[in-house]
Amino acid sequence: MSEKIILDINTLIRDFGGLTAVSRRLRSVGNDISANGVDKWRRNKSIPSKHLCGLAVIARLDNIHFDLVDYTNIREIERNDK
Repeated sequence: MSEKIILDINTLIRDFGGLTAVSRRLRSVGNDISANGVDKWRRNKSIPSKHLCGLAVIARLDNIHFDLVDYTNIREIERNDK
């Protein structure tokens, strides 16, 4: 695999309810972050691992399927590797 794995942060944030909802829910599981902090993920194209873990916990608590691979460009990588 020679391509860089890209995380679709915009879709991930949208699926969890938007900037404010994500920050509110992360704070509810002990991750202190503002909506502006969540927005920085989009600008930096990166999510700190502690917040990814927090999102996984939120999904489990809400009984929502959460697979990080679903938010990557894996299909594009698979097509290009053939």
